[in-house]
Amino acid sequence: MQHSIGFRLNALFVILVTALLAGSGAWAYWRLDAQLNQDFQRSRQALQQRLQINLITPLWNMDRQTLSENLVAEVQGPVLGITVYLDTGELLSQSGVLDPAQASAWHERLEFALYTDKFDEAVPLGRVSVLLSRQEVANTLRRQIWQRLGEILALDLLLITALSLSLRLQVLKPLKALRDALLQAAGHRDSSASLLQLGQRHDEFGEVVEGFNRIAQRLNADLAAKQQDEETLRQAYEELKQAQASLVEAEKLAALGGLVAGVAHEINPPLGISLSSASLLAEATRRFATQLDSGQVKKSELQDYLATARESVELILSNAQRAAHLVQSFKQVAVDQTSEARRSFDLAEYLDEVIESLQPTFKRRPVQVRNDCPPGIPMDGYPGALAQVVTNLLVNALTHAFAAEDSGLIRLSAERLDGEVRLCFEDNGQGIAAEHLGHIFEPFFTTRRGSGGSGLGLHLVYNLVNKRMGGQIAVSSTPGQGTHFTLTLPLHAP
Repeated sequence: MQHSIGFRLNALFVILVTALLAGSGAWAYWRLDAQLNQDFQRSRQALQQRLQINLITPLWNMDRQTLSENLVAEVQGPVLGITVYLDTGELLSQSGVLDPAQASAWHERLEFALYTDKFDEAVPLGRVSVLLSRQEVANTLRRQIWQRLGEILALDLLLITALSLSLRLQVLKPLKALRDALLQAAGHRDSSASLLQLGQRHDEFGEVVEGFNRIAQRLNADLAAKQQDEETLRQAYEELKQAQASLVEAEKLAALGGLVAGVAHEINPPLGISLSSASLLAEATRRFATQLDSGQVKKSELQDYLATARESVELILSNAQRAAHLVQSFKQVAVDQTSEARRSFDLAEYLDEVIESLQPTFKRRPVQVRNDCPPGIPMDGYPGALAQVVTNLLVNALTHAFAAEDSGLIRLSAERLDGEVRLCFEDNGQGIAAEHLGHIFEPFFTTRRGSGGSGLGLHLVYNLVNKRMGGQIAVSSTPGQGTHFTLTLPLHAP
């Protein structure tokens, strides 16, 4: 209430009017006080002149009765009492209140001597003491004060009533309507409902209302356009999210497809050797069986057959084991990447399997991939996500860190912490430029867009580490000195 415009305007006007009336009242009080004091002094002088005239003869003749009658006649109004003394100090006559203690606090004493002119010289006859009262002056001033206070209170009350009514009708009511409309418009509600209808006003409020209504109509149009734009942006965002999800899945499938193609290419030699050895062994067995049926088996032929069989079996077994090992590594990594199942695994052993399955990717490059993770770090989580992370980091290093003919080293290392493991992936390649380092995890950011880069590899790594595996990833790089990725992963994934 004390912060409202009406309250402050009323208080301001009341203070101003009260100050004005108080000032005028003080000025009127000062003038009245001066006038009353002037009248009192004139009355005092007139009394002294009358007594000096009326008391000379009775005092000269020692006529006590006439003297007393004159004194009684003067004891009225401001005169409380009169005492006449002879020039010897003897009390001659008195009338009225003589003791000041019995009189009002507002009293004043007038004393003067009485002389007569005899033989052309002033002869002292006596002395007069008059006790005067200023109570009437004080009462008049007091009445003036109370009258002025009453006028001030009445005017203040009238002013407050008139101002309250006029402000409420002419100012506060339109302001309240304007405030409600502004709040409604600020709340992004229907702007057409916030238009003000205050009648045909041709004052400042009418101009303000007209301007506000124009703003409200424009806001309504802008809000409708904004809502339409937001709907369009929302649809575009949903389409972008779907496209991004499709691209991420395509990136996963592309990595898996590359893995399949690499393993298929890698498994062909041992399977071909095994097939050739089996065919050679079958042909040798057929010839030896023919010779055995004819009964013409020589010792040298038997020894040749056994040597061929032994060599073929060794080739078949070694290449079959090689192919089985490749298939087993591929199978585990492929199943992990496609199923996203949670299981327990040893970090070093699983990284060996991932690197083994990725060997066709870097086999023909002069780049060495080394796993220096210590054994015995058990993890409970999502090995498929880890395989995808290592695959993308390895492919990213082979694509960006080393040229086709450059030799280099890619090294994985790990350190077990309290409930976590710090996995480091580092290379000694070309490094990352400083202006690119802060953007490498952003989607669709790549420096090889014209060379087949999609810009989703490291973005997928970031999402897998932070969201799927519940960890964190950081990168540091110096151009010409390689790149270092640090993954901090919980041993027990969320």
